[in-house]
Amino acid sequence: MLNRRVKRRYVSVVYTGSANKAVNAIIRRCSDLFGSIATEKAGIRLVRSDSNVAIIKCRQEQLDNVLAAIALLDPPVVTRDMSGSIKQLRRRLA
Repeated sequence: MLNRRVKRRYVSVVYTGSANKAVNAIIRRCSDLFGSIATEKAGIRLVRSDSNVAIIKCRQEQLDNVLAAIALLDPPVVTRDMSGSIKQLRRRLA
């Protein structure tokens, strides 16, 4: 059997305040909605942050849960774009 790497998706979000606080709020909301096991399986991580735009990564099979958690956050966080690679995502945002 082949061991394949997990597919990831990179999501660009616009936030207010600190990037770490925004990602922690996404993780906390995802945990509230879907439980801690699904949140750990999602593997939500901050990859890069600019002035008010952050790029986070998550696993592809949990992408729907992560997008739902982003949409239901109380301090608004807006999803700008999504891609399978960071290079392609930066190219689209520029």
